[in-house]
Amino acid sequence: MYPGAIFLTSMKTLTMNYRVFSIIIITAAITLAAASCANTSAPPSGGPRDTLSPVLLKVIPDSNIVGFPLEKGSIELKFDEFVILKEPAKNIFLSPPQKKRVETKIRGKSLFISFPEKLDSGITYSLHFGTSVTDNNEGNQFYPYVFSFSTGKEIDTLMMSGIVMDSRTLLPLENVTVGFYSDLSDSVIYNSFPNAMAKSDKWGYFVVRNLKPIKYQVFAFKDDNGNNLFDPDNELVAFLDSLALPVKVMSKQRPELIYVDVKDTSNALARPVDSEMHMFTEESTVQYIRDSKRPERRLCYIKFGAPGVIIDSMGFRRLDSSSVLKTFNIARDSLSLWIADTLYRVPDTLFFDINYYKTDTLGKLVLEREEIKFISKTERNLSQRRREEASKNTNQPRADLLNLKIEASGDMIEQVGYVFDFPAPLAHMSLDSVILESKSPRGVKNIEKYRFYIDTLDPTRYFLRPETEIQKGYDYKLSVKKAAFKDIYLFTNDSIESIVSLPNSDRLASLVLKISGTGGSYLVELTNQTRDKVFRSHRIVSDTTVMFPFIKPGKYNIRITEDLNANGVIDTGSVLRRKQPEKVRLYTLPGGSPLIEFKEGMELIQNMDLKEVLK
Repeated sequence: MYPGAIFLTSMKTLTMNYRVFSIIIITAAITLAAASCANTSAPPSGGPRDTLSPVLLKVIPDSNIVGFPLEKGSIELKFDEFVILKEPAKNIFLSPPQKKRVETKIRGKSLFISFPEKLDSGITYSLHFGTSVTDNNEGNQFYPYVFSFSTGKEIDTLMMSGIVMDSRTLLPLENVTVGFYSDLSDSVIYNSFPNAMAKSDKWGYFVVRNLKPIKYQVFAFKDDNGNNLFDPDNELVAFLDSLALPVKVMSKQRPELIYVDVKDTSNALARPVDSEMHMFTEESTVQYIRDSKRPERRLCYIKFGAPGVIIDSMGFRRLDSSSVLKTFNIARDSLSLWIADTLYRVPDTLFFDINYYKTDTLGKLVLEREEIKFISKTERNLSQRRREEASKNTNQPRADLLNLKIEASGDMIEQVGYVFDFPAPLAHMSLDSVILESKSPRGVKNIEKYRFYIDTLDPTRYFLRPETEIQKGYDYKLSVKKAAFKDIYLFTNDSIESIVSLPNSDRLASLVLKISGTGGSYLVELTNQTRDKVFRSHRIVSDTTVMFPFIKPGKYNIRITEDLNANGVIDTGSVLRRKQPEKVRLYTLPGGSPLIEFKEGMELIQNMDLKEVLK
């Protein structure tokens, strides 16, 4: 037998004998019951539920056959019961792939596979069935079977394993195509099928089989359209920095090839891994105007195809440029145009002229002029509509109301403070009308000093943070008087109060990190298990000690982001430039687990070497 061949174990034989024996016993029991209970009106039971997976009895031809025909070849899988296919287009794939998918047909208890186009000569193929085969009655799943064969004189028997994960959250990604390419050119992933491929499971785990003893480029991509090519505009991608040279030989004893149920978490995570791949969305390099909108009458929005747009000149026709506030995001790939002048009615249709450097058909940036037409979806000015609504309904807000939103929570006020979200950029503020007051558990009140500053990434967001240390068990009341803030539309706020109570320290945990091995700018965050919520965040530029107080009991991760250019964002990667995204890693405890469980009153002190974490 060749490595990876099918072995029908004695256990399967015992399973079949058990089924036959069970059928005989159940049949006899039903016969006796019918004879002794002929007068009963109760319906007969359906018998025990079938929980056994289908058993593969035979494969024609044998797995790992050589000299497989290039045309009109077929494969038959014979099972012990009737089976059906579940999402075959998604689960069944051929490695290396062809333009046309394999064709499947079920006849009786057999599954037949044929190939609609001619196979290549001298190639080892592997046909992956994934989780497609289930029994006809209960949907019991047949294990992810792989059939290998060669159109040449020998079978390629090397393999490599690995995991794929999101570069930002470090969570595993399922159903990702991992391709091995013998062609070492830069653009192979865009226009060529891989020489061998696999797909990741729930845990991001993959095993690429039937490899040759040669060097490969390795890419992973989320093949959303199923064409086995990387489409850079909308698909995640990852790559290995160095060429891969397979050395492991396939065999049934290999732990990588032993079937593990994805529900068996401990064994699934214990499988050997040869490489880790961190997936990202490529930053586009094609510059053009991707989209333009007018979400509000006095707000227009332009989205560009690539970051770092270069603009020579721009402006609205028939509008004074001094009345328009222009704000870019940090990547400089989106532009917001706020029309601040309220002395006259803004036209329903606005014409905007922009001269910018656009990518031409040769991939070069050339200066080009474009006209954008912004049409308002509303027929009347926003303030006019509000006045009309207010005259009809006394519960309606006043026409010039600034809808200020203030967010704060007891476990985050020390780190973030109060978050002020305004609907538009501010034109004026009176901080004398903003008062922060603290009250101790004994009822002693005190006026607190604070810092009020704008978010560098968002001109409509501000933060208010107390200058003195936040005290556990205290209440903090923020009072904002009417008309303390005025935006560019001359709208003003109503009076607002926000009270935050800090929980008692007896139930809270704390974390102290003694950080070393710095050599740039880093972001150290305390997150939840799924890494989609940040509870605490510190920017690190030198060896230091940081504290994470007020931690509620629960399970957390410590995430470290390498922000070497100190721009405050996680820079993505590039396939053509062979640039990986900025590193994001999880800190692991001495025992090897990245999960930290904080209990009531727990104080944890850890030494963290960033060079070790990020290596």
